[in-house]
Amino acid sequence: MLRCTRFRNGRPEDIPGGETLDALRDIPEDAFVWLEVPPERFDLLHEAARLLELPALAVEDAGRPHHRAKLERYPGCEFIVLKVLGYAEERSAVSTSELLMFLTERVLITVRHGGQDPAAEARRRAADRPDLVALGTRAMVYLLADSVVDSYLVIAAQLGEDLVELEQRVFAPNRDDPTEDLYSLKREVLEFRDAIEPLLPVAHQMIRQDNGVPGLLGQHFRNVADHVIRAERQIVSCDELLNSVLAAQFSRAGLWQNEDMRKISAWAAIALIPTIVGAIYGMNFENMPELHWAFGYPLALLVIIVLCCVVYAMLRRNRWL
Repeated sequence: MLRCTRFRNGRPEDIPGGETLDALRDIPEDAFVWLEVPPERFDLLHEAARLLELPALAVEDAGRPHHRAKLERYPGCEFIVLKVLGYAEERSAVSTSELLMFLTERVLITVRHGGQDPAAEARRRAADRPDLVALGTRAMVYLLADSVVDSYLVIAAQLGEDLVELEQRVFAPNRDDPTEDLYSLKREVLEFRDAIEPLLPVAHQMIRQDNGVPGLLGQHFRNVADHVIRAERQIVSCDELLNSVLAAQFSRAGLWQNEDMRKISAWAAIALIPTIVGAIYGMNFENMPELHWAFGYPLALLVIIVLCCVVYAMLRRNRWL
């Protein structure tokens, strides 16, 4: 949804859609404007770009999704791309959206691709901190980035909980096979890493004292950068543990296969005894031991049963059965 808001002394004022360009042309000294452009209104983005002299290459990139997270500086403008992550707990699935921001001294333009929208949370935080919002467009960028990065920590923790559940299934005494779920979680972890790893160089730059953002805002951006690094470390640890759990699952699957083969071989060895005896007496020769004796047949059955029991006991003792 197209939305234009003028912030004066930290207080928001909604601008009607028809007055958006006028609001960008005439901005009071103590105010700034935040313009949210939906994907279907790129005509307005191009008009605003011409008015504000935004870099043409960045404006062209904003029309296409699937960018990596980045921070690019142009004369008079900064172009920021953040990956916005969502998490569907019932499916243990990570969804990815993109938030693109054009930052000038007195105008912030945001473009969103995908279903996740951090603007609502940023507005809620802005309402609680008018003193911070009064610092200008960078303050609103901080609130948006903080909303996005806080979700990273939450999702990293949820992925860690899913991994613990799968780990318990892998090492459970029963023969549950969570291989498919492990691969699914691996895919979600990789999607998370793809979203956050390009931010690390920016985060390491921001945690420095000379990060280019002075005063209180510099401290806030350092806090965001610290959260990015924490989330990256959590997801890397989760990924490494996931690799170990996958290796353990493959080892257990190999052990299950060996156990099955041993049991099949053991029962085949037991079945071989009556097979041999039956094959010998099934050759129908006339002169065979105990062939005409009344107790010959019961004795043969008894011998078969005893030999089978002996072999079974030996295999059982050696843990083949």
